[in-house]
Amino acid sequence: MRSFSLLMACALFASVSLDVKADSFYQVPLTNDAREFARLENKLPAVLSYFSRQSLAELQDFYRQQLGEPDNSAMVDGRLNLYYRVNQQQVRILISEQNDWRQVDIMVQ
Repeated sequence: MRSFSLLMACALFASVSLDVKADSFYQVPLTNDAREFARLENKLPAVLSYFSRQSLAELQDFYRQQLGEPDNSAMVDGRLNLYYRVNQQQVRILISEQNDWRQVDIMVQ
């Protein structure tokens, strides 16, 4: 019975924590429709990955509006790489096509 209660408490916590929506990662903003699927932030380099329905151009415009012009940008193997400096940390934002979604990977060093 104690194991069952612990299991139920963990399940409840997991379902509640999935509904919490962060609006930034290391002060790099996320889009309103971001569907986070991976986060590694215990130490640097830290990574957050999410899916968005916005187009590649819309995402590029979003990050330009939020962070300014990137220090550098390049299209590599069909992925847009945007390079920024945010609070003295190097940030790389990768945007790639995934069926009807765009995958956004934010890497902070």
